[in-house]
Amino acid sequence: MSGDKVDDEAPPQKEKAEQLTLRVRDQTGEEMFFKIKKTTKMGKVFDTYAQRKGVQVGSLRFLLDGERIDSMQTPKLLELEDQDQIDCVLEQVGGNIM
Repeated sequence: MSGDKVDDEAPPQKEKAEQLTLRVRDQTGEEMFFKIKKTTKMGKVFDTYAQRKGVQVGSLRFLLDGERIDSMQTPKLLELEDQDQIDCVLEQVGGNIM
């Protein structure tokens, strides 16, 4: 019998920090979860959310701490962390005072 030990452990994977779960919450409080990479453009999340809701993505606005998120931004750029929440609201076209 040799002194070699068989290593049954899987090889180390990339850090889990490469992925995160985002919560997108609408005006009614309903949440939808997305597991994405930190390098995924937010537009992909927005498109998928709109498709699942059955609405046009252009009719929605996505906000982080009250600031609108651009579709070309990434979670890494926005410094998002696992389980962070994004708010989704319907676009409201200006009002006119009569």
